[in-house]
Amino acid sequence: MAIFPQGMTNVDRRCNAGERRVLHQLRRCLDDDCWIWHDVPIGPRARQPDFVVLGPRLGILLLEVKDWRRGTLVGATRDAVELATDHGRVTQANPLRQARDYTLELVDLMKADPALVHGAGTFKGKLLFPFGWGVVFSRLRRADVDGSDFASVFPAERVVMSDDLDEAIDPGAFQERLRNLFTVQYPHTLTLPQRDRVRWHLFPELRIQPQTNLDFGAPDDSAAVPDLLQVMDLQQEQIARALGEGHRIIHGAAGSGKTMILIYRAQHLAAAARPEQPVLVLCFNRTLADCIAVQLRARGVDERVQVRTFHSWCKDVVDSYQLDVPQTGSAQEWYVELARTVERALATGFVPGGQYMALLIDEAHDFEDAWLRMATRLVDPNTRSLLVLYDDAQSIYQQKRRKFNFASVGIDARGRTSVLRLNYRNTAEVLGLAVQCARSLLDGAGEARGEDEIPVVLPRTAGRRGAVPALLAARDANEEADLIADRVREAHSGGMSLADIAVLCRAKYLMGPIERALRTRRIPVQSMQANAFRRFDWSKPSVKLLTLHSAKGLEFPLVFVAGLQAMPMRDENIDEAARLLYIGMTRATHQLVLSAHGRSPIVERVRHSMAEVAQAFAKPRG
Repeated sequence: MAIFPQGMTNVDRRCNAGERRVLHQLRRCLDDDCWIWHDVPIGPRARQPDFVVLGPRLGILLLEVKDWRRGTLVGATRDAVELATDHGRVTQANPLRQARDYTLELVDLMKADPALVHGAGTFKGKLLFPFGWGVVFSRLRRADVDGSDFASVFPAERVVMSDDLDEAIDPGAFQERLRNLFTVQYPHTLTLPQRDRVRWHLFPELRIQPQTNLDFGAPDDSAAVPDLLQVMDLQQEQIARALGEGHRIIHGAAGSGKTMILIYRAQHLAAAARPEQPVLVLCFNRTLADCIAVQLRARGVDERVQVRTFHSWCKDVVDSYQLDVPQTGSAQEWYVELARTVERALATGFVPGGQYMALLIDEAHDFEDAWLRMATRLVDPNTRSLLVLYDDAQSIYQQKRRKFNFASVGIDARGRTSVLRLNYRNTAEVLGLAVQCARSLLDGAGEARGEDEIPVVLPRTAGRRGAVPALLAARDANEEADLIADRVREAHSGGMSLADIAVLCRAKYLMGPIERALRTRRIPVQSMQANAFRRFDWSKPSVKLLTLHSAKGLEFPLVFVAGLQAMPMRDENIDEAARLLYIGMTRATHQLVLSAHGRSPIVERVRHSMAEVAQAFAKPRG
């Protein structure tokens, strides 16, 4: 049974009568390793065939479906058809010509990818896999067109007729009918990485754009295809495409692609949003909110999608509705009063609810219960489009909600909850150390819980390998800073962009010596210490110096976690420190370096964990 990344139910609901017959025949007759998309834009020009079929042994096939009767089709040429409709005669593009043009355009695009073409032999320069196109006439039987000139415009080898959609047709015979639509046939089985490369070309919206290497220019379709392509995996695509209206929750381990799905969803919703009823994306931390906003703007999404931290959104509401926030002694107390003021205004109706077509919450595990209750009031009741992304293991601003459930805050997502376990961000070595250091956080992971409760999601490695994390030991803060700066210079000299490097610290006071050491070596750096309210320029190639809290949701190829001797701080316990360290470690996509200039319980935990991880990875692979 074929796989539908958009969800079979969703596709069935969107199909017209003719497309539905084709849909069910494809589902019944094709193997379960065939992927089928319905009515989705493909390629850089967003062509939109009715069906795209991709099978590892079949190849790629584009189908147009027409629900015409014999009396509807008045005449046809290679380029156009004339139809008799209730509104008189109309002329449309020939669907066979459309399918052909879409396919050949796509083939030319993929031929530019060396990984998808034969490098030698008879088929040198040709695609590794067959391709084809055709038209399905869901109401026309062969007997209806016998004796006419139908075949002169629609050759038998390029069409599927209503006869072929009968349920009595053997699946093997139907597969053979589809194979006849291909221009050439030769044995080949696409590997999963090759299929992902095809998806990368088919669906630009599924491409993963590295946070540290954003392209702010206009897209260049003629640019060389990169060697390493990153694209959503099939589960991520299925979740992203199948997200409909109503309350929805995604529980995902660190590095499993939660934010990527949120960005895809926001981009999709932007097309239907109106300036007077935009889409709102909420985060807890400003750095993540800025990064999401930059990625959305780079994808061409305008202000119909607004990205805010929860507190900056509250401040917008206070300013817009001239609410009075009680003055308090500390900034932290003022933020509490700010949220309470907006909550009261929403509850009384002074601030109207339903202002947003959709609301998407990233890092919802750091939201107060009251904030989540507010979220349900902000969404238009006609759409109820609320998406909540959650990972309890990364909750650093809230105590663990052992008695919390989503129904208690008005979020009704039963039957609309997904779990992402596979970690794609980190190498196996980095993830292994992070999990080992955070073992107390992940106790109970995998236990069966009610759908409305909060699961602890244990991340599973995707198997990507890399260097074993390193621990730098120094005598004092200046020596530690020099060790870090020398490593940064070495990585940059080796070809790594400075934008791909981050140094994370538990507190801002630890950043001073590191920033000075980097600047002494004339290494550009943007630091949170310089100005607490300065926003990073994500397009600037520079080392980012961040607190562990601010790094949530971000990722960098090379990450330093510095000043481990300061953890745990006096106001936190070892488990809270381990949670922060887990978040910091899992920011590294390729290399992780830890450092300290003293001893602490966290330093000892890291040493012990590194010894166990090094021993585990010293064993022969396989």
